[in-house]
Amino acid sequence: MLLIGGVNHITHCCNAMPAIHHRSPGITTAALENDHVSIQAIVDGIHLHPGMVRLMHKTKTANRMVLITDALQAMGVGDGSYFFGGHQVTVTDGVARLKDGTLASSTVTMNQALKISTDMGISLGDSIQMATQTPAELLNCSHIGQIAPTFDANLIILDDDFNVTSCFIEGKKEEAAL
Repeated sequence: MLLIGGVNHITHCCNAMPAIHHRSPGITTAALENDHVSIQAIVDGIHLHPGMVRLMHKTKTANRMVLITDALQAMGVGDGSYFFGGHQVTVTDGVARLKDGTLASSTVTMNQALKISTDMGISLGDSIQMATQTPAELLNCSHIGQIAPTFDANLIILDDDFNVTSCFIEGKKEEAAL
């Protein structure tokens, strides 16, 4: 079963979409109630309230929810002015906004998104699956997303605070990637 028009995946779920309303449920509700529709969530602590992240996870499970950063070039760089998608964007306290105050992408890194999702109450295992295995499966990429025989040995090692400590590309440690 697919949503109207054959939709089976929703990007940036809840963002730039009508809010859920009891008489006009909209695309977010349609995506959440349809078992065959997967969703992406920008888990940066700004785009989605923790309760909405937990509801999305409870409804879709780690099998149908993808953790994304939606980050612009300011990711990991810091506050300042940037030109992104044809628009002037100002990043203040890590939050990217257009002149009118509209959120304009994110500055969160994937390791930070993993930490934020676990801080919001999602298990570490599910958070990792939503950042790795689930997107790979949805994209039909049969050689990435898991640590298993025949899979690419591309790995990021994090410490207990979710800081990157090591990076492996095709099984070889990459110092320059850090």
